[in-house]
Amino acid sequence: MSNADMIIEILQAEGVEYLLGFPNNRLFNSAASHNIKPLIARTERVAINMADAYTRMHNGKKIGVVAVQDGPGIEASFPAVAQAYGDNTPILVLPGAHAPAMQNYDPQFMASRSFRDITKMATLVNDAGAIPRTMEMAFAAMRNGRTAPVLIETAVNLLWGRFKGDNPPAYQVQRAYRSQAEASDVEQILASLLSAKRPVLVAGHGALYAEAWDELRELAELLQIPVTTTLLGKSVFPENHELALGTSGRTITKAAGHFVNESDFLLGIGTSFTINDFTARMPKDAVLGQITNNPADIAKCRPVSCAAIGDARLVLQQLISLAKETVGENGRPKADDVITEIATLHKDFFDEWSERLLCNDAGPISAYRVIHEMNTLFDKSKTVVTHDAGNPRDQIVPFYQATTPRGYLGWGKSTHLGSSLGIALGAKLARPDWLSVNFVGDAGFGQTANDFETAVRSNLPIMTVLVNNGVMGGYGAYMPDAVEKFQSSSLGGDYTAMAKAMGAYAERIEQADDVRDALARGIAQTESGNPVLLEFITREEPVLAMANKWGM
Repeated sequence: MSNADMIIEILQAEGVEYLLGFPNNRLFNSAASHNIKPLIARTERVAINMADAYTRMHNGKKIGVVAVQDGPGIEASFPAVAQAYGDNTPILVLPGAHAPAMQNYDPQFMASRSFRDITKMATLVNDAGAIPRTMEMAFAAMRNGRTAPVLIETAVNLLWGRFKGDNPPAYQVQRAYRSQAEASDVEQILASLLSAKRPVLVAGHGALYAEAWDELRELAELLQIPVTTTLLGKSVFPENHELALGTSGRTITKAAGHFVNESDFLLGIGTSFTINDFTARMPKDAVLGQITNNPADIAKCRPVSCAAIGDARLVLQQLISLAKETVGENGRPKADDVITEIATLHKDFFDEWSERLLCNDAGPISAYRVIHEMNTLFDKSKTVVTHDAGNPRDQIVPFYQATTPRGYLGWGKSTHLGSSLGIALGAKLARPDWLSVNFVGDAGFGQTANDFETAVRSNLPIMTVLVNNGVMGGYGAYMPDAVEKFQSSSLGGDYTAMAKAMGAYAERIEQADDVRDALARGIAQTESGNPVLLEFITREEPVLAMANKWGM
């Protein structure tokens, strides 16, 4: 047996369906011979973004795996792995490594050293006999505790060699282990929720990984507590629910901003409350509680008054059981005043933004009008939407309502322009029967546009909604002299023509009246198996629903 075959058979045992990446790596040939489908992207970065989304759509039950070349292949992978690390996504990265005789010579790049700050585990394999045990450690790490990328660097001479022995060591498939919290900790959290006058539940990415959406909804309804989600947690609670406040990110709904700012107790469920430029910060005087499976998250950035360590779903089940014992099986009376307040704030928010959301001006389209039509047209029971970095993220997050778990893939503790294309491709790979949409600006699309050919070649009919305003939106504030003297924020390009040349269906839309029909045609084309690019010619939109308006 070749050593590459040994690795692939382990991946098979772990349920891996695809090997993503970019050659040269011996694993691609072994994967094909074992009916694990190789899927080659145009860039390593996009392949990793695909693996990221694939894992998340499966809530970590299936792992996205990427193979790349030693040297330049793994060097080019660093940004996407860093992003997956920031967003706690477990993916397996399998680069080649230089042969042992070359590993210690400067300037040879050794990923197992350089990637340690952005992985849960990064190790080098030079001995074929160590492969099974190393893979056991990797899958155990990805399935338990704080999730994050894992990297196994394997010497290229080893990948091309054969196992020198009778039989390789046996491999044991790894499983996920989940635990409840200490009962007294759950009691303290419930007491804090019941004594608070304005409690709010803040649901994060951990609640999605735990598949705790039913329990989250039951607890919210049982105790009549409003719910907001983090950017990464968006979609774990239906945003059309009467207790839904919307997402608390860098941009935020009016209801979320108001309730979070006024809350006397905020319970984070599957969130670390990490302070970051692209996530909403909790008010400075807020009292926080926390449910997390990672002890290191407790009071990491802010003190907490109570906490429970355990799986979000199991701990919520504990909370629900205890709450029913305390307030009765039917829960608290319906909080009509709270529900009315939420509904009023949502209406006020829409009214305040209606000029942009419903904008029908001639000439360049408002990006908010595009978002509004997406929000009202898409069948959200079988649609996944993701955003790109920068203005597209900040524009869409407060206004697109996610109503189905994983119907939205938010990301952003590390915000690399262009990531949405690979994320949409990976989501389509995981949910081929869903509409997969990425909302992206021209600056972001230009970063990874060549990989639109991957969608065509790989029969992944995604829909890219490109809002093209011809500038790097928002960057002018940081370089006003460069913009004034040299137009340094200006961009060009005919992306419709580019997409057509790659074999996709593409349209250029210049009038607001045409937005909805163009989106409908795009959906129809994806259903026919065609990747779609819809290029909306938009105006620069300098106004955002910023969280800092609420002191966050």
